[in-house]
Amino acid sequence: MIHPNRIFYGWWLAIASFGVLFYTAGVFFYGFAPFFAEIIDEFGWPTAVASIAFAFQRTEQGIFGPIVGYVVDRFGPRKSVLGGMFILGCGFIGLSYVQELWHFFAAFAVMAFGLAFGSFLTVNTAVNAWFIRRRGTAMAIVSYGAGVSALLVPLVVGLIALFAWRDALFYLGITTFVVGLPLGLMMRDAPEKYGLHPDGMSEAEAARYAEMDGDDRYADTTFTVKEAIRTAAYWKYVVANIFGFIFFGSFIIHQFKVWDEFGFSDEWATALITLLPLASFPARILGGILADMYDKRKIVSISFTMQIIGAVFFFFARDPITAVIFAVFFGFGFGLGNPPRSALLGELFGRQIYGRLLGLQFTFTAIGGVFAPIFAGFMFDQYGAEGYRWAFFSLGLMAIISLYMYMTMKRPELPARLRRTYVESGTSAETGTGERAS
Repeated sequence: MIHPNRIFYGWWLAIASFGVLFYTAGVFFYGFAPFFAEIIDEFGWPTAVASIAFAFQRTEQGIFGPIVGYVVDRFGPRKSVLGGMFILGCGFIGLSYVQELWHFFAAFAVMAFGLAFGSFLTVNTAVNAWFIRRRGTAMAIVSYGAGVSALLVPLVVGLIALFAWRDALFYLGITTFVVGLPLGLMMRDAPEKYGLHPDGMSEAEAARYAEMDGDDRYADTTFTVKEAIRTAAYWKYVVANIFGFIFFGSFIIHQFKVWDEFGFSDEWATALITLLPLASFPARILGGILADMYDKRKIVSISFTMQIIGAVFFFFARDPITAVIFAVFFGFGFGLGNPPRSALLGELFGRQIYGRLLGLQFTFTAIGGVFAPIFAGFMFDQYGAEGYRWAFFSLGLMAIISLYMYMTMKRPELPARLRRTYVESGTSAETGTGERAS
């Protein structure tokens, strides 16, 4: 039961979502790189071939993205997180028993299925439903979980050193069950189901809010999926995310091996792997605060500019100082853009279809996720450390396309049915024109 007179439950939901991303990003997105290096070394598999498993994981998330979005929008986030975390735990345990390459692929398929239902898409959709005016700040709290999840990387490395990689994976599977249950039980449907309103507004505030013109009114405009996918704004958002994540999504897989091949010690490699997300630590909160105050598209554009600069420093990273500058620039830029980017989708198209639109975007983002890790692995197999250098430098420069998309993105026009509604109610529909910036 939710008590309306206590702290607004949306904030507790954001904290629970923080926990979900802290754990899943820490043990998989960031923390799996040491496992990857150990497994490759033990079995002697080509890096490019093993990277296919990560590509398959991206493909599976892309395939299931629209399904997950529909399930969360239709049935709520609690069942999705509970089921997803359970499946993820089973995947970790299964991976601890691999003997053949196909075992590795099969375990990854299970983990990908669990992550699709129990991680980023689900918790962002859940939090988006509880906020309008403070959406940026709430998304920053959620995003913060992924940022500080790097704190788990040294623990994962220590776990491998203490128990070897197989036992370490088994223990992570058990831990996933223990962590996932309470976090999943904290998930909730939209606030209206519990007699509440977004942002903790009272009944009177919600009534006044519904009559407002301007940004507040537009921020909770509800498009249908069909209406949203007919807009240029949505497809620019999708294209920007395809090329904006192509470096980061593949680098986190190879990063431990990258720093090793570049001649850095294990201690330096661990430090750099930890620093990259930690550099995003203050940027995520800053990005959320700024997203509630200024044009989200401009903030994201600044973030991509910093990532591009970071990619240049990566290319010249032959010493610890340059490598640290890369991690700080890229990590800060990546963190700064996360909250406004997540909040922007809800602002443009509303709360009710957020999960489906985000899930559809995942399908297209998976394109880059499929080919980028394989490309990086192939370049290393062919050209060694310099192959890694050129591969990730070229992938980092892809963010220039993302920068262009956000700089030219306009608000979508309101659907005709909503323009008619506003005219009939006596309010202005000017906020829906494609010419006005937020």
